[in-house]
Amino acid sequence: MKKIHLYILLIIVVLFILPTVVTKYKESKAVPTSSIAAKNSEETKTNDEECDIQISIQGKGKKYSLEEYLVGVVAAEMPASFNLEALKAQAIASRTFALKRTNFGENAIEPNVSAQAFADEDQRRKDWGTSFEKNEKKIRKAVQGTKGQVLVYKDELITAMFFSTSNGHTESAKSYSGQSIPYLQSVSVPSNEKESPRYHTNYSFTLQQWNSIFNEQWTKEQIQNVKIYRNNSGRVETIKTGDYKWSGREVREKLQLASTDFIIKWNANKKMIQVTTTGYGHGVGMSQYGAKALAEKGANAKEILHHFYQQVKIEKLKKSSSLCLNSQAIDNNSK
Repeated sequence: MKKIHLYILLIIVVLFILPTVVTKYKESKAVPTSSIAAKNSEETKTNDEECDIQISIQGKGKKYSLEEYLVGVVAAEMPASFNLEALKAQAIASRTFALKRTNFGENAIEPNVSAQAFADEDQRRKDWGTSFEKNEKKIRKAVQGTKGQVLVYKDELITAMFFSTSNGHTESAKSYSGQSIPYLQSVSVPSNEKESPRYHTNYSFTLQQWNSIFNEQWTKEQIQNVKIYRNNSGRVETIKTGDYKWSGREVREKLQLASTDFIIKWNANKKMIQVTTTGYGHGVGMSQYGAKALAEKGANAKEILHHFYQQVKIEKLKKSSSLCLNSQAIDNNSK
């Protein structure tokens, strides 16, 4: 009888104690080594910090990751021959512009000058030919070297406007649209920006063409006596002749001029109206050839951006619970 009790006791021990021992053994085998744990921790940290934003482009069926989209934008917006720091400045400005324009990828973006140009890989290969590998490597270096970096003013993405070539000064948002924006002020640009092939552009119109465009009946004498009033950046604020008055921006849009810095002359020999513009683009924000000029003088991407966008910070996006709305300051030099 005692032996039976002993056997029962042994069975109880086996049933209850052994599984606990086995479980603890398995648990101890599942704990990673310090190196594996560190790697897993780093992977989690990376995943938490990165923003998986997909960009839809109007007219294209596929979506692009934000950084891949930017490769196509920088390639289309700025010559690959530009200094790497200028390309980096363009990448940061374009990333900021895209995120604000699309509301962090919620809306599609236009692949043209109404937003920002875009060239997919096929187009880049066609445009660059034998220089594709070299140019592609340089553009990708500019994008990857600024990954996640955006321009912020008072904790909000800025409207990072940019254009090709200035007349020596950028235009303020106030002069361009009537709305004052603290970070879009008129600033000077290095004189070697004049190297831009678009620094001067010439146009010719017959008096008939001119009147058809303006839907008015200007005379030769009115063209000869036109008065041009300029703002602080040297661009045309208004033109007046007789009873006619137009803003510089209206004239530019009607005549499809390169910029609002223009002169109007009557050519008596050719009996034509001749218009000459200085600069290329709306003039607000970062001048791309100005960025090139600053980079050639030794400025880095951050210095270029602080020159054109006043009182901004350069921050790196961090992932939030819903959208990548949070950012981490990497440059507090707001000047």
